[in-house]
Amino acid sequence: MSIGENRATDIFRPYNIGPLSLKNRFVRSATAESAATPDGVLMEAVFPLYEGLAQGGVGLIITGHMYVDDGWKCSSLQTGIARKDHLPGLRRLAQVCRSDRAKVVAQINHAARPPEEMSPAEIRMAVDCFVAAAERAQEAGFDGVQIHAAHGFLLSGFLTPTVNRRADAYGGDAAGRRRLPIEIATGMRRSLGPQYPILCKLGVVDGCDDCLALEESVATAQALEEAGVDAVEVSCTRSGDHAQAVAMGIDAPEKEAYFASQAKVIKRSIRVPVLLVGGLRSRKVMQNAVEEGVCDMISMSRPFIREPDLINRMEAGRADRSACVSCGECFRKPGLRCAHVPTNGRRRWPARKSSGRSDQL
Repeated sequence: MSIGENRATDIFRPYNIGPLSLKNRFVRSATAESAATPDGVLMEAVFPLYEGLAQGGVGLIITGHMYVDDGWKCSSLQTGIARKDHLPGLRRLAQVCRSDRAKVVAQINHAARPPEEMSPAEIRMAVDCFVAAAERAQEAGFDGVQIHAAHGFLLSGFLTPTVNRRADAYGGDAAGRRRLPIEIATGMRRSLGPQYPILCKLGVVDGCDDCLALEESVATAQALEEAGVDAVEVSCTRSGDHAQAVAMGIDAPEKEAYFASQAKVIKRSIRVPVLLVGGLRSRKVMQNAVEEGVCDMISMSRPFIREPDLINRMEAGRADRSACVSCGECFRKPGLRCAHVPTNGRRRWPARKSSGRSDQL
């Protein structure tokens, strides 16, 4: 059986997230570009990056996270979606991503703050900032918006018991801890209308202390669905010994899909699509994840930094896995460049290990 035939064709067929029609089940997971001015305005270098992703075959592109509040940026070169003057660059970005039938969703985020330091008024302001940012995403022409509730930022801090020590309505128990992201999703749905896609990147396991019960995350995913969220991408709240948002050395199939067990439980608990991210590298693992009910869509980050045309090559039978070696060097400097691909475009492919196994780099 050749690559691209029979069982493997499922992940290349069209799929829907709510009202959003996608050409396949592949997602470029949000990856911070660090390609904006200190005022959050996109710089010229970002547009060819996204054009390459769109032309490379991925069905859905999720942008790098954009800050919703000028006072709470996650990094100095982060893209902004907090003001009207951010809109011209965002409109151009949305348009660039539409080549070759790709769709694009804007990920929006708020920098980390200790939950107990936020007053009720500041919490209400955070809700308003998220809703206003989602309205700008819609105005800019993005096909949807993704709430970032993972990786140690504000919303994942509220979800994590050891970080959220509030005793009021926004803490104290599981229902209180999830209240802020639910209020944001509810407000966004009310403002954006019933047909505009809303996604959420949800931290479902705490990597630092392993205290976030999966049953609690299941209830959060269900509440997000009830609030109008159209899809959930499964990740961790914080990186640590129990879970890594960016794990290194993914060089064999058994190391891939490291959030698969959590994703499978979440998928069984909600009706909306589940996106699986985390170390996916080989086509067989991706196909099995969909066929075995682990997830509905395949979400990747680092492989597309090295190979923006990976999906086209997989579909054509020219690749059965990514060449990404999961070294993490692409995140060390701004610009999202693979350390194994020189800037002149000539690839330095890593030598295969002497074991002879085709599933190792």
